[in-house]
Amino acid sequence: MLGSRTLGPNHEAAFEICHGMQQTGENIGGFAVSRWHAWAPGVESAADWDAWLAGRVPGTADTQPDVSQLPALLRRRLDRLGRMALHTAWPCLDGLDAAQFVFASRDGSLARTLELLAALAHDEPLSPAVFSVSVHNGTTGLCSIARGDHSASTAVAAGRDSLGMGLLEAACQASVGAEHVVMCYADQNLPPPYDTAPGRGVQHQPFSVSLLLEPATPERESCRLIPSAQPAAENPEVALLRFLAQHTPSMIIGADQCWRLERSTRADQA
Repeated sequence: MLGSRTLGPNHEAAFEICHGMQQTGENIGGFAVSRWHAWAPGVESAADWDAWLAGRVPGTADTQPDVSQLPALLRRRLDRLGRMALHTAWPCLDGLDAAQFVFASRDGSLARTLELLAALAHDEPLSPAVFSVSVHNGTTGLCSIARGDHSASTAVAAGRDSLGMGLLEAACQASVGAEHVVMCYADQNLPPPYDTAPGRGVQHQPFSVSLLLEPATPERESCRLIPSAQPAAENPEVALLRFLAQHTPSMIIGADQCWRLERSTRADQA
């Protein structure tokens, strides 16, 4: 895996980069969303997604996403979060020899990290295999290996704004000329004891979404991200899926840093 980097909310340099992006957000060019694919447990049809957007979550939280299309060697190394991520990313990558990859997640594979911490607490040796997929860019690495794709990859963790910052990173890459950029976001319920940690707000439900972003052209509808002083009315996952599935003209995505994702008219592109 070449060109991999990881951004986190506590990294001072990353904060400065994001702050600078917000100040100059209006200079971010347009981009096209050529494909997208989403997954949540028990959600299969358009009607199911409408119910999910309305807050009616199916009672099948333990459902595993289907990753039968992936190579067997890769399937064996993936935990549930990785399966969620690549279940949505793989269709967006279909037919592409090379694509830059942006993976965003607030918590990543925290269950694997807890497994390593438990081993340390009991003076047991750490599993190299578990460690290799516990790091935040482990999913991007496995995807790169499976596809034989050495394109640049980025892993983003930005707290409550992880989805928005992942989308911003991908949009920046597409708007400056990257031919294909897949943005993949995945998060799930926290495992004990972190599921009762204070300050977490609403617990994440398992959800993953991937988008293929490409440079805007006059022949297809383009989108853009601009900074928003208006707070978001919905959580980022719901806002983005509503934008994609219900074809809304615009949605505000974010928590502490909000961005307006909007569709550009033909006049805007002219």
